[in-house]
Amino acid sequence: MRSSTAPILFWGYWANLVYIIGMIGYLTIDTISYNYTSLNNTFSFIIYLSLAILFVIDALLYTIDWYIYAVKLRKSTNESIQYRSEFFACIFQNLGSYFYLIGAILSFDKLRWINKILLFNLIGIFSFLIESIFTLLGWLIIFRRNSQSHPKKSCTIQNVYIWAHTFNIIGNFVYLCAIILAYDCYKNHKIISSNTVLLIQIFGDLVYLFDAYLYHECWQRDADKLITYTEQESDKNHENNK
Repeated sequence: MRSSTAPILFWGYWANLVYIIGMIGYLTIDTISYNYTSLNNTFSFIIYLSLAILFVIDALLYTIDWYIYAVKLRKSTNESIQYRSEFFACIFQNLGSYFYLIGAILSFDKLRWINKILLFNLIGIFSFLIESIFTLLGWLIIFRRNSQSHPKKSCTIQNVYIWAHTFNIIGNFVYLCAIILAYDCYKNHKIISSNTVLLIQIFGDLVYLFDAYLYHECWQRDADKLITYTEQESDKNHENNK
C-alpha cells in the first residue's frame, strides 16, 4: 500500500478483513453447533462472545474509516461534512454490535436469560438492517452525483457495489427471520436451540461471507482508482516542475 494513499485505505482494509474473518468464524461455529448438538456450552459461549467482540471492533474500524475520508481529509475545515448517510449507518452498526455483544454475554446462562437474549438480538439485527439501508442510500446519493458528471456510468448488474449493498440487506433479513423463528420456537414450544434456526443462520452466514468478499472487492477497486489518480497527479506535478 503506497504511503500517499494509506491514510484513506488503511482502516477500510482492516474493517473488511475483520468482517471476513468474523463471518468465517460464525459460519464455522454455527455449522459445528448444528452437527454436534452435544457441543460444550462453555466452548460455544467463549466462541460466540469472542466473535461478538470482534464485530464491535469491526464497527469501530468502519467508523474510523468514515471519519478519515469524510472529516479528516476534507480540503478545508470550513467545508461541510459529506457522507452523512454513512455516518448514521456507522451509528446503527455500532448499536447493533453492542446489542449482539450484550446478548452474547447473557448467553453464559442461556436458560435464565433467553428472553433478554432474543430481545437484544432482535434489536441488534434491526439496527444492522437500518445500517445497511443507510449505507445503500449513501452510495446511491454518491452514485447519482457521479453519474451526472459521467453519463456513461450506470447502475448495472456488473456494478459490484450494488451487489455488496444488496447482499448486506439480504443477510440482515435472513438473520431477522432466524431470530423471529427462534422466538416462536421458545414462546410456543419451549425450544431454546432449534436446528431449523441454525440452518437459517448458516444460510445467513454464507450470504454475509459472500457480502464480505464483495465489500473487499469494492475496497480493491477504490484502492486501484485512488492509486491511479495519485500517480496521475504526481506525474502532472512532476511535469509542471520541469
